Amino acid sequence: EILCMVSTPTFDPSDPPSDLDSNPQYEGAYLNRVLSSTYTPGSIFKIVTTAAALESIPNLDTRQFQCNGSITVDNNEITCLSHHGAITMQEGLAKSCNIVFAELAMELGAEKMTAMAEKMGFGQSFEVDGIPTSVSQYNVDGATQNELGWSGIGQYTDTVNPCHMAILMGAIANGGTPVIPYYVGSVSGPFGFPLHRGHPTWGDELVDETLAGKLEALLRYDVTSDYGDDMFPGMAVCAKTGTAEVGGGKKPNGWIVGYSSNDSTPYAFAVVVEEGNYGISSAGRIASALMSAAPQAE
Repeated sequence: EILCMVSTPTFDPSDPPSDLDSNPQYEGAYLNRVLSSTYTPGSIFKIVTTAAALESIPNLDTRQFQCNGSITVDNNEITCLSHHGAITMQEGLAKSCNIVFAELAMELGAEKMTAMAEKMGFGQSFEVDGIPTSVSQYNVDGATQNELGWSGIGQYTDTVNPCHMAILMGAIANGGTPVIPYYVGSVSGPFGFPLHRGHPTWGDELVDETLAGKLEALLRYDVTSDYGDDMFPGMAVCAKTGTAEVGGGKKPNGWIVGYSSNDSTPYAFAVVVEEGNYGISSAGRIASALMSAAPQAE
């Protein structure tokens, strides 16, 4: 069940403003961005790259990468926001090292990266109470090595739908199988007879069960090692932030996606803040407030 779904800008449909169609602050107000939009994912896409690497590259947990702030591929730089030095993939995911995931994407190649993205729901729509979500896209056909590297970081032409990301987080929490959400609890007739009751439905597996367990451990480490459990007290949250460059002189979009691994707070979430800059400080604050307000299961 979707407990909270917010898309801004918005307006009160029972009292629409007189300048709704002329005031720039209402631009896009008719679009539900949760269901019907896509955004550049930035570092939240590193979950997909991680999954592909875990499935195809042996001894990944002991492997060391070297981040000196940038690498040059096809005479073009792939940059990182920090100089991490020698770093493992686990630390690379927690600290969101671009060099680690660019190198992994290039090593895996377009075929394996595409196969994992498609397995995890890219290229398909999900129906939420009969409304299809926009389709997340991962397309590296004809990409150079440099572009393939950027795609593994969640840039290049990657796009994701927020609802899809929440469904994917729920799938990882459920051992790989998603639960397709609903937002209409019930509809009653004129005499109180129920005409419709909302209910969750199981979707097709998005992640292998063993792989889901490995991803959960890594996403949990993100929170305990870098974000801080004080963001989500007592919820054992597993999460990944993202800061997605969008160009055009705009500030990056801020992301966080994740879920609580505690049975008493069985919630998954996806938050994107347009031009929010760093995901941890923009989307992270919203996710923290939302999860704190969510009721505990009986």
